[in-house]
Amino acid sequence: MKHVAMDQFSDASWPGRPPLPPEDIFGNTKKLRFILRTIEGHRARLGRDVSILDFGCGNAAAVGQYLIGDGVIYTGVDFHEPSLSYARQHFGGLRAEFVTEVPAGHQFDVVVYADVLEHVPDPLGIVTAHLKSLAPDGIMIGSVPNGYGPCETEKFIDRHLRLYQVVRFFKRAALRLMGRPPKADAGIPYNHDSGHIIFFTMGSLKRMVADAGLRIVRFAHGGFVGADLTGNTIFASRRFVAWNIRAADRLPSWVVSTWYFVLQRP
Repeated sequence: MKHVAMDQFSDASWPGRPPLPPEDIFGNTKKLRFILRTIEGHRARLGRDVSILDFGCGNAAAVGQYLIGDGVIYTGVDFHEPSLSYARQHFGGLRAEFVTEVPAGHQFDVVVYADVLEHVPDPLGIVTAHLKSLAPDGIMIGSVPNGYGPCETEKFIDRHLRLYQVVRFFKRAALRLMGRPPKADAGIPYNHDSGHIIFFTMGSLKRMVADAGLRIVRFAHGGFVGADLTGNTIFASRRFVAWNIRAADRLPSWVVSTWYFVLQRP
């Protein structure tokens, strides 16, 4: 399976949406570009507004808010009520709602799984269930971490050694000594109890897609490395972040940290 190099996706503006944020070590802006370009392409093919189900939308600060805009009817679904309340207050509107369940009897043109499937015990069951809500010519757009890539490996090591907590403590102490107290918490709720419980390999991802009766029609890489420790220490510079994103497009899929994909019925 050949992946799509992300230099095919430009920095075009998105009508009715906020500007995309600066890139980070996780490749969040690269992911947004992939999702938005795919949605815009699908909307152009249909020749009308598209309805989007953003499953696992959380507080909508990282992804959802950038999907809401011209040409889109948006529904965000999550079970974490504090996150949903924040999303409703800051991003809700006439064409954007946030609910706890997928609306019954409604068909969506696009279903988005932005770093969600690795958090649920039965990702195949989730995808299969949502096929009932997907329009016949609809698409599913997803991003999942490579379960044995650099990011997950770093997280595994850090869970045992607690290196990030140590680094963060000394970094904050140093900032205070220099008279530069750390930035205050933005107060955005997040479901910290929902960790990764599924660790995808390329083989298991392909099997899940096939078992759901779907096919991968587009595939791309996120970043090469990147988690909390590297992203806040030696790899925090803008230059390295940019290199990290570009490098992933030139590497084999098993090496990179994140995969993006678009699914369709055969």
